[in-house]
Amino acid sequence: MRLRCSKAVDVKRDMPKAVLVRHYGRLAARYDRRWQAYLAQTLGHALEALRVSGTERILDVGCGTGEFARMAVERFPKVSIVGVDAAPAMVGLAHTKLTGCSRATFQMSRAEALPFGAEEFDAVVCANTLHHLPAPRQALQEWVRVLRPGGRLIVVDWCRDFWHCRLMHYWVKLFDRTYTAMLRLGELRKLAEEFGLTVERADRFMAKPFYGMLCVSARKASLPAPLARQADEDVEPIAQHETSGSP
Repeated sequence: MRLRCSKAVDVKRDMPKAVLVRHYGRLAARYDRRWQAYLAQTLGHALEALRVSGTERILDVGCGTGEFARMAVERFPKVSIVGVDAAPAMVGLAHTKLTGCSRATFQMSRAEALPFGAEEFDAVVCANTLHHLPAPRQALQEWVRVLRPGGRLIVVDWCRDFWHCRLMHYWVKLFDRTYTAMLRLGELRKLAEEFGLTVERADRFMAKPFYGMLCVSARKASLPAPLARQADEDVEPIAQHETSGSP
């Protein structure tokens, strides 16, 4: 059975979205300049995990100013990318940044309620957005829904495994209303597996100046679940690429 996008409105969950839209509306014009080094590292990590080879169609969830899309179309000359973001100002900047590039399009959308049919994308990328989402499980369900069989989900985000990020969680929670929570690497891996994804890569890294990050790459089964399980029994499991960060 295919997962369907829920259209129900949750007022409590929409309130953080309104705060997020206002915040990034004010920040949009200076966002790339302010976070230049951070974006280069985190989006570069997501790009390396993407591993596309042809004319794949990619969804960039929480696309911001379109910086990941710009990097992707420059790196991979045949892919097409669709970026979605809840903040109109960010989407507008993304349009401007990639004006004239027919392989990149952008539109407004919540990460948890995507305006696409099932199995439309070869890859879904979410970088630096998960810690803003009040319903990460619902969001992940949507990303899996729009992902084609055999497609890959890439998530790069803040990681609570680092001791200083556990402290940062409480500080940011007090002063940043757009922030909800950051996950541990194991929590995200478990969540991906609950939705039937096979985790191919799970690692931690540092992004300047002090952000502890995680990166998870997981693949959607290309066979019906019973056949996929049988196929898994016939091959050696894929090694996990996990590196330790701070304790």
